[in-house]
Amino acid sequence: MGPGSNGAPVSFDIEKNAREIDRKIQGKMFTQTALKTWGVFYGDRDAQVANQFKSTMEECLKTCGYDSSEPNMVMVKPGMKADAWVKELKNQLNEGV
Repeated sequence: MGPGSNGAPVSFDIEKNAREIDRKIQGKMFTQTALKTWGVFYGDRDAQVANQFKSTMEECLKTCGYDSSEPNMVMVKPGMKADAWVKELKNQLNEGV
């Protein structure tokens, strides 16, 4: 985990704190890189699943205090054809990815 209020890294003994591990790991993370450019690719039949995934990710990011922006939602048509996925990935992704 990241540094605490005094600047020292936050740590805890897993063996001693096994019963409290869920509370111990819910602290805000301070040392992560912001998630500013991200996206969700999904097949044309999976919009509901993709939106639920996006919602769950945003909730987790918020809970952990993770700085992020809205993801780019990309529908692949037709979602059952591999070449459609390849084409859409090539069209949407930056060269550095």
